[in-house]
Amino acid sequence: MAHVIIVGGGLTGGTLAYALAQRGLEVIIIDQIDPHLPIISDGRSFALSRSSYNIFKKLNMWPKEATPITMIHTSDGVLPRWIDYHADDVGGIPLGYVVDSALLKSKIMHQVHSAKNIKFYAPASVIRLERKSSYALIETNQGEILTAPLCIAADGKFSNLRTWAEIPVVEWAYHQTAIVCNFSHDSPHENRAFEHFLPSGPLAFVPRPGNESGLVWSIEKEKADVLLALSENEFVEEVQAHFGESLGRLKLSSKRWAYPLNVRLPKRLIDKRLALVGDAAHTFHPVAGQGLNVGLRDVATLVDVLAEAFSLGLDLGSASLLNRYQKMRQADIVSMALLMDGFVRIFSTQSRFMARVRSVGFGVVKHCSPLKRLMIRHAMGSTGRVPYLARD
Repeated sequence: MAHVIIVGGGLTGGTLAYALAQRGLEVIIIDQIDPHLPIISDGRSFALSRSSYNIFKKLNMWPKEATPITMIHTSDGVLPRWIDYHADDVGGIPLGYVVDSALLKSKIMHQVHSAKNIKFYAPASVIRLERKSSYALIETNQGEILTAPLCIAADGKFSNLRTWAEIPVVEWAYHQTAIVCNFSHDSPHENRAFEHFLPSGPLAFVPRPGNESGLVWSIEKEKADVLLALSENEFVEEVQAHFGESLGRLKLSSKRWAYPLNVRLPKRLIDKRLALVGDAAHTFHPVAGQGLNVGLRDVATLVDVLAEAFSLGLDLGSASLLNRYQKMRQADIVSMALLMDGFVRIFSTQSRFMARVRSVGFGVVKHCSPLKRLMIRHAMGSTGRVPYLARD
């Protein structure tokens, strides 16, 4: 019997497996994708926080190709209001880092495959989950029967394990689509990120290696369908018209991907012999690129809880231990969901009242250095109780 079974070997599942293996636990990963197949980019560039950097650095997973963000320019797409967040505001530490999703997955999988106490079952899918008084039982479509004191659902926003456990989910749709692609440009990005809050949805550029930046444009679904149907040149002109010349002339350097946007928040992060992490535990609007960062804080917190229990010889799937994990994570998850939702709703309306609220908000943050620093540190994952792996 293993100590834990992790269903889902993606970014959060793989990171969690390796972190637990480093603490001496025997770990099983079940994933539908063969881990030995080439990892193909899905177009996403992840904006990683300082806490995520610390996690990957301590686990020797940090890609040297990561691009630091030293300034974030945030602007209102209607009013002449903006705020610049600088690394100097927090002692010169980068505000974040940008990493290609395929590169990050490759680094994680390299470490996972190097661990002798991680056993991979893939390609395989779970067809049965049973929770007994002292262990969880998983059956795969390959006929394996696997048991452990604890099963961890890292199987994404449509988590089967969460559904089978009958954990209620609160969800709502934004009727927006995230258009994701990369651009080269005439002017150097100088490690700057940009976030323009337009009435149709936020448009963001994050710096990538060289003279390239990644676009995430969250826009009303009907308008997204029109943009995606345009030719490359027509699409570039639309982006240029909405973004401006801050990076010079733009040129599309990748294909375009589209992702529907919504929020999913399970009412519980735990059930009998079961814990949720990553997208199985929360799905946010990508307005501030915090989804993976919050998921990695799930990982770091669960590692703290399980490693301590393991060292004391305690039951890794006990109700008291799982309640402790849930209590430590709920505030961060709920506050981030509400904050992101508030940003989207405030900046996506053209009412005069909300325009005045935005104007006042920009002015207060821009001229109140302590508040500005607090917002930066919150986004960096450096406020509240910070788990060991996420600490500087």
